[in-house]
Amino acid sequence: MPRITPPAFLLPAVAALALSGGCTTAVSGAASADSVAAGQGTVAWVDQICGSLLPYLKAAASPPKPAAAPDAATLVRDIDDWLTESEKSAGTAISGMDAAGPAPIAGGDEIVGRLSSTLKTMQASYRDARARIERVDINNRQELQREVPAAVESVKRLASSPMADLQRYPELAQAGKEAAGCQQIAREVGR
Repeated sequence: MPRITPPAFLLPAVAALALSGGCTTAVSGAASADSVAAGQGTVAWVDQICGSLLPYLKAAASPPKPAAAPDAATLVRDIDDWLTESEKSAGTAISGMDAAGPAPIAGGDEIVGRLSSTLKTMQASYRDARARIERVDINNRQELQREVPAAVESVKRLASSPMADLQRYPELAQAGKEAAGCQQIAREVGR
């Protein structure tokens, strides 16, 4: 059976790690995140953004293990369930970020907009992969070996992190260090 690896398509959620201090490198002409105090409103807003991403991160980071499936039908069903849950949790993350409202600090709305756009792209990828998986003939070994990896590969389209430029916003980076939701993301990704 094919091997499933999750990391490439986790970048939108893992990118939230930048909010937890992963991007605190000083930029020429800018204060470092460590020298900037984040206001309570900013910390609360960043915490809500990270909290919105956490369910998506957990779902997307838990693909089925092919070796654990007793047969092809179970593997295909498990992959379908995982794709469904990942798509649903991406939508929940988008809704949660929308509910956070406008950013109380410069750069926040831009980062969330880019992250929401990425998650919408991921939702479409999960839907496409699920449609492909649902068409697989589990009795045709060649089709299984071709289609299962191709379906999973289709969700790995993300090339770069929408949070890569966070270091331009030291107060956001500092707020991420203080926000409990961002700390939870750091723990989830670090395991």
